[in-house]
Amino acid sequence: MTTIAFGRTGMRAVILALAVCSGFAAVATAPAKLCVYEPCATNKDGKWPLPPLPYPYDSLVPHIDNKTMHFHHDIHFAGYTNKTNKALSERGNLPPYLEKLVGNMSLEGMMYVVESEPDSANLTYFVNNGGGYLNHKMYFATMAPPGSPGQREPTGALLDAIDAQFGNFTAFKDEMTSQAKSVFGSGWAFLVVDPENSNGLLVTSRPNQNSPYMDGVIPILGLDVWEHAYYLEYGPNRGDYIDNWWEVLNWTVVEKAYATATTSS
Repeated sequence: MTTIAFGRTGMRAVILALAVCSGFAAVATAPAKLCVYEPCATNKDGKWPLPPLPYPYDSLVPHIDNKTMHFHHDIHFAGYTNKTNKALSERGNLPPYLEKLVGNMSLEGMMYVVESEPDSANLTYFVNNGGGYLNHKMYFATMAPPGSPGQREPTGALLDAIDAQFGNFTAFKDEMTSQAKSVFGSGWAFLVVDPENSNGLLVTSRPNQNSPYMDGVIPILGLDVWEHAYYLEYGPNRGDYIDNWWEVLNWTVVEKAYATATTSS
């Protein structure tokens, strides 16, 4: 079996070409850098696992409460995990080009080739739940208890890139906060790497659980502004939750994700 690797330019087109090529025996493997947070592969049973919380549930207090963390991780994230596996395991749910990638590509790679506007209910189901899985594994991985190392602001190459793109860290923080507070209804604000623009950084927002991978960019930081992320503690005060979220970020893991995303294949 042949494994084919390919670069950033035309990645989506190459994946799709391999997926629809009748009788082609190769496995199309998107560069590992598309997946910047584990898990990047399924369990042996072919199912995507629910990653355990990498810190105690009550360790983000007073910024995010214990009950919210249990509810958010064990109910909502687990739900997206189960429904993602259902979408991938029941044949006929996905377009043929995606079905041929199941088991042969990371979830990030599959989401990367999905059109921005799903054209069927089954594809919408995959986008909603697969996006929810990807967004949440990033969200929980990028937080840490107050006082942990690497919390105040990023360093090294990531800070240099932020300064180059936004002017300074404060300007970036203001932009991402503004994007998050302006999301109408449910959605996310993201810091993403744009491979088609010299790996430049962008701040963007997406509705619902839509993944930035569908826009051809790689998310390295995501702020969940669905009500389930904050309502038990903050009620309708989304802005207070957003301001407190900055206090529990783990920039060390975000820096590693940035390094992975910007490493040439």
